[in-house]
Amino acid sequence: MRLATSSNIVCERPDGSVFSLEKTLQLASAAGFRVFDISFYDWSLPHSPFLGDGWEAWINGVAEEAARLGVVFGQCHAYTYPFLSSAVTEEQRARHEELLERSLYCCRVLGSKLCVTHPDTDRTAVDWLSASRRKNSEYMKRLLDRALHYDMELAVENMCDYSIAPLRKFFSQPEEIVDFLRDFNDDRLGLCWDFEHADIMQLPQRDALLYMRRYLKATHVSDTHSTVDDTLMHVMPLFGTVDWRSVMRTLHEIGYQGDFCLEAHNYANRLPDPLIPTALQLSHEIGTYLLSLAEEEAGL
Repeated sequence: MRLATSSNIVCERPDGSVFSLEKTLQLASAAGFRVFDISFYDWSLPHSPFLGDGWEAWINGVAEEAARLGVVFGQCHAYTYPFLSSAVTEEQRARHEELLERSLYCCRVLGSKLCVTHPDTDRTAVDWLSASRRKNSEYMKRLLDRALHYDMELAVENMCDYSIAPLRKFFSQPEEIVDFLRDFNDDRLGLCWDFEHADIMQLPQRDALLYMRRYLKATHVSDTHSTVDDTLMHVMPLFGTVDWRSVMRTLHEIGYQGDFCLEAHNYANRLPDPLIPTALQLSHEIGTYLLSLAEEEAGL
């Protein structure tokens, strides 16, 4: 495993302003991070140059800054949208698909070989679970073909639906995940395990990881104080309720070799700018500590 962090570790500021991606790379690399994940959830918000005509110059500038700093991009997060929603018009779908393709191109420019994506849920069908499985499979086959064009594989992220009960989201339970990926039957598409989502779902993470081990390609690493308040989610590990010693022991046991990628965008977004370097140093130390727990299991 290697420690990584999402580009959203410091992005939005308390006054509503946004750090440039280049500035985030500068600050986080100074704190010790060498591997990054660009999240197109954040870089598709209204402030983003990704949305405008200058998007290609923007991503090339980011790549140049990464090279100057000596950092790399590992797993990344593609643009996503609710592709099974009946509320999405054909015009909107065309724009979404344009941005999805653009995000894959950007990830390739940055050197990524693996993109995380989201599944969706069919809420129009009585047999919503089987319909969701079928329609997600059809969509992911098309998306995987597009990703392979950019020499990238895909990892589908586990969802959480605790806050919308009794409604459900597809791809939130280990059995659903394994059934879907086994039937998809292509090693180039696997799982991104979000530990916080699993904690919100009150899943036994060790058992789940052992059950899904052959499909695990990527991770989203964060903690939570709440199952319903999203301002208390996506905080730094050890600040919430996840049993990280058990998690790290299990990741070592299953031989996970991908990125251990922090995705804690609610960690530093309320801190004033002068405290950001210290906060990033602490986040790097937390990540390093967690990796050391896995090394303990290996007897290193």
